Amino acid sequence: MLLNNDWVTKKINEEIKTSWNPSENEHKTTQNLWDAAKSVLRGKLIGLQDYLKKQEKILINYLISQLKELESKQTNKQKRLRASRRKEILKVRAEINDIEKKKIIQKINETNSSFFEKINKIDGPLARVTKKQRERTQINEIRNKSVEIITDTIEIQKIIKKYYEQLYINKLDNLDEMNKFLESHSIPKQNWKEI
Repeated sequence: MLLNNDWVTKKINEEIKTSWNPSENEHKTTQNLWDAAKSVLRGKLIGLQDYLKKQEKILINYLISQLKELESKQTNKQKRLRASRRKEILKVRAEINDIEKKKIIQKINETNSSFFEKINKIDGPLARVTKKQRERTQINEIRNKSVEIITDTIEIQKIIKKYYEQLYINKLDNLDEMNKFLESHSIPKQNWKEI
């Protein structure tokens, strides 16, 4: 939000131009220059943000005092406000509401960005937890037909692969029986057009 302000970006550009002198920085490393630039910009942005907040507070206080003054001009005896004074009061209230609305939107945006920054930091611990769960569910040892315990992961993979190959091969051996069963019962057939 701060960099969306043209006045702020102009000030930052001026600060970069005044603080950056290539002839002085010939023998410095780029990392040192980068760190220095970050610290200068951070300080400048903090200062500008404080200045803008103070200006905003001054504006709000001025508008509130103006609103109170307009409302105090209206006496209890005068039940009806003059149209011009009513317009002024509404205008001041609208300005105050706009400023408050901008503050709320800025706070919401800051909350959203901090939420997403924190959620990205959760990835590390989450990865560790899932790794531990994966390790718990991983098959580390298996017994073969001769009741020997096998701990070699490659051998375990071969045994499991062989088991599933045998499982699915046996299903295909019974195709003749399945065909006989299906032919013995009258099952309605669909054409390709119906599918």
